[in-house]
Amino acid sequence: MFDIKEYCNNYYYESELNHRIENIDEDISRDIDSILNSRFDRLYLKDMFKHESGSIEIIHPHLGYPGSPPILYGPDKVRNLLSFYPRTGDFAKIDKIVIRPKLIEVGEVEMVGLYLRKKKILVMYLFSPHFYMIDASRIDGFYGFKSMELDRISGGHLLDDTIKKPGESNEIFIHPLWYMISMVSAGNDERIEKFFIKKNSPRDKIYEILSDISFYYARHGY
Repeated sequence: MFDIKEYCNNYYYESELNHRIENIDEDISRDIDSILNSRFDRLYLKDMFKHESGSIEIIHPHLGYPGSPPILYGPDKVRNLLSFYPRTGDFAKIDKIVIRPKLIEVGEVEMVGLYLRKKKILVMYLFSPHFYMIDASRIDGFYGFKSMELDRISGGHLLDDTIKKPGESNEIFIHPLWYMISMVSAGNDERIEKFFIKKNSPRDKIYEILSDISFYYARHGY
């Protein structure tokens, strides 16, 4: 996670781009409110993920994408990721997960997700597949992700698209959804926490697929 305003101020100077960055929080809030209110019944469905202390609503598109490529997340995929998440106490920070079938790019930056602190809503956008690296040997906020704990919780059946542990290294690579849940913090203010990655290459095949999916859903009102 990094500050997209700082990144764009350093690398871009077009007034239109700066205007888009300055108003992104207001646009995001309006967009999510629209999904959860007037447009909800027509375009989105609600599933549930139940855990020990409650449940998390999974809001996902009613319309399926032809072919269902693996980079497009559905409620089953999200539930599977949540079921292996090792720090279940973090679920108290999440009331809803919204799957937003939209690719958002600004310059060479791609949005992964965002978190509305007061409403405890986590939004997942379309994003190119990637992992976040953590060091399992450190006794810090990621202690619950130590490799021994991950193996115990999953019964030795970790999926390659959820966690990667290269060789005997202390490094562990975790899925973006896990990373976002572990990093966010609820609060009473209207602040929106945003997660971005820098694009590897605008000519990468994966971006063509993401753009096609985003365009497909945009044509159907999403």
